[in-house]
Amino acid sequence: MSAEWVYKKPPETPLYPRILTFHKLLSGISFGSTNYSPRRFGKLLLFLNDNGVQLVSLEKALQEKKNCFVAITFDDGYRHLVDILPELMLKLGFIPTVFILTGYIGQTNKWDYTHLIKVDYHLDIQSIKKLARLGVKFGSHGHRHLDLTACSSSQLNEELIQSKKILEDIIENEITSISYPFGRYNERVVKATLKAGYKYGFTMAFPEESDSNMTLGRIPVYSYDSRLAVFQKVYRGPLYRWEKLKADFTHRMASGTIMLNKIRSYK
Repeated sequence: MSAEWVYKKPPETPLYPRILTFHKLLSGISFGSTNYSPRRFGKLLLFLNDNGVQLVSLEKALQEKKNCFVAITFDDGYRHLVDILPELMLKLGFIPTVFILTGYIGQTNKWDYTHLIKVDYHLDIQSIKKLARLGVKFGSHGHRHLDLTACSSSQLNEELIQSKKILEDIIENEITSISYPFGRYNERVVKATLKAGYKYGFTMAFPEESDSNMTLGRIPVYSYDSRLAVFQKVYRGPLYRWEKLKADFTHRMASGTIMLNKIRSYK
């Protein structure tokens, strides 16, 4: 079914980079709302492509703000991506950007409260290098997935500078972008991020035309999102406000991980 049957794109939609954010692409049972199975992911991208969307790299989406351009990003950098992305990239012709937690490279997701229910592993160094050779782009997601707004000045610098250097040493290329953990930032974080040498900062808020290069919104895709729901989010269809409300509520659930990290920091 064509998305235009349900919602026809207006000729003048807001002009800003359209960036979709995913986390996991696991088949079978997964806890939490951040998993989108590989089968559904493939169908979603084909659906978008059939309805006038051009899948482009994050860099191109930032440089050429065309309404038909959509970039694909992944936060956290889970290990299963090395087994799933290559085939999908070849089949669907897209270049994703993966934001890596450098403090957990090759380790479990013990920073996340869902770790208490099901353990997942992050990409290791060899997997990152393999994906980089295949064309996958990388950015920082901090070092330990801390709420940067709650970090001391020394912690903040460590999260920003250390993660950037570790990634640059692995892929032997400059890292210019960061996805703020939990999407949280403030003026102090933005200033420190710029000082650390980043050119782009990404949040989990829906994008707006007023976004700056260091506070760029993205469109999260959750397990409950249908293909039409994603299309509504991307092009602000009649149900856009409802979809945004659902996404905002889901994003607030990340508070469980923030509290877990705070408790650990007191030990």
